[in-house]
Amino acid sequence: MVGAVLYYLGHEGRYAFDRKFDYGFRFAAQSTLTTPEPLDQDPNATVVASSPDATQGPDDKEAGLMMPTIAELAGGAQVVTGASLTADPTKTDPEQLFRDDWRPSTTADVSESALIYVCATPEYKGQTMKLAWKPDVDFEPSSSPRKYILSQVSGPGYEEFKPVDLTRTAEGAIEIETYRANTDADRTKGYVFKLDIVPNMGQNAAVLTDFFSTRWLTGVTHVRYGVMPLLLSTLAMTVLAVLMAIPISFVTAGYIREFASDRVRGWLKPTIELLASIPTVVLGYFGLTLLGPKIQGLFGGILQMDNPRSLLTASVVLSFLLVPTITTLAEEALNNVPNSIRDAGDGLGLTRWEALRQIIFPAAKGGLIAAVMFGFARAIGETIIIWMLSGGTPHMPGVNLATLGGSTRGISDTIGIELGNVDFEGVHYGHLYLLGLTLFLLTLAFNSLGYKLARRAAWRQ
Repeated sequence: MVGAVLYYLGHEGRYAFDRKFDYGFRFAAQSTLTTPEPLDQDPNATVVASSPDATQGPDDKEAGLMMPTIAELAGGAQVVTGASLTADPTKTDPEQLFRDDWRPSTTADVSESALIYVCATPEYKGQTMKLAWKPDVDFEPSSSPRKYILSQVSGPGYEEFKPVDLTRTAEGAIEIETYRANTDADRTKGYVFKLDIVPNMGQNAAVLTDFFSTRWLTGVTHVRYGVMPLLLSTLAMTVLAVLMAIPISFVTAGYIREFASDRVRGWLKPTIELLASIPTVVLGYFGLTLLGPKIQGLFGGILQMDNPRSLLTASVVLSFLLVPTITTLAEEALNNVPNSIRDAGDGLGLTRWEALRQIIFPAAKGGLIAAVMFGFARAIGETIIIWMLSGGTPHMPGVNLATLGGSTRGISDTIGIELGNVDFEGVHYGHLYLLGLTLFLLTLAFNSLGYKLARRAAWRQ
């Protein structure tokens, strides 16, 4: 059964390796006589980017946005950029210069080139101008599987221009000598810059590198499928929940086994086991309507909580889910301790509490650790509680109080939230199955460890 599940998750996860990688940069010519406006707001900036929706050749994003003519620029912008949809400057048609260059996304092992034309109008009086660049929104060149090299093809001083690696210098500007275009044909005779998109790794390596990165962004232009924020948040919520559940569970198990009368044990033990059958959605509503607002009221200022849905709230409610499981297994571990050990404690004159703490708990250590491991495995795959209470925002957890009070998201609820809104057998679909494979392997590892420890403890006893 384990082999079948692993095969199924891996088989469906293979679609992640069909991924095509996007990129995007904004370029703009700027005056050195005035303070330029931000590139994000420059109406004359040129976008060189790839997109899953783009097509080869002019499409709706480009055809309606031609590079302005000299007449259209009169009295307005004095330095402009444009793009040609051909990578060969000798084949560029001056009448077919577009404002932007959008092209289809490709796999990580494909090379591409794009041309950018820069000129000034006759009205511009400065002796120099600037070419500035910046990554498009949501695009991180340093996390891309490619290198982006900006070089000069022609224009004044191109022999002296050193290529710039935009992977390292993602945002910047260079000052260049002014070139004025007196006619529309002159726009292609001045500065020509080339952006080379060079593969830096193979396709499979690129997919896996991004999968183990630190950002999960799926509703943006340039998507990221990094599992680390989801994985670390899942582990953080699980560890906190287990740490909160252990004292309650161990004390309860110790009371049931060592202190409770037969009558009390007869109703308390089944009651605790019955708590394990409470639907998790009920616990989720309990946390959302009652416990969450209380936690925000008590710790909101310290933890900078602006919402009751947080990592701490999800962990606290998750601990309620674990108490029955850990208590039952811990009580069984204590029950397996031989009575001769208890008699030894009585012979030493220890109280029942001292015997429990100093002799019985250490003797049952293997079984208690196994109980914790099984509780850990139970918590790490929980979905509804995390979905309802974590906040739903995938952030990398930090070692600070703000992380406890902040919104987060785990692996299991990410699968639940996004699986219904993806294309069947698409790239996003494949990455969600890779998440499922990761979660299954974690659960399998903790269950196997707990089972091994439980068997070792039983053998010793």
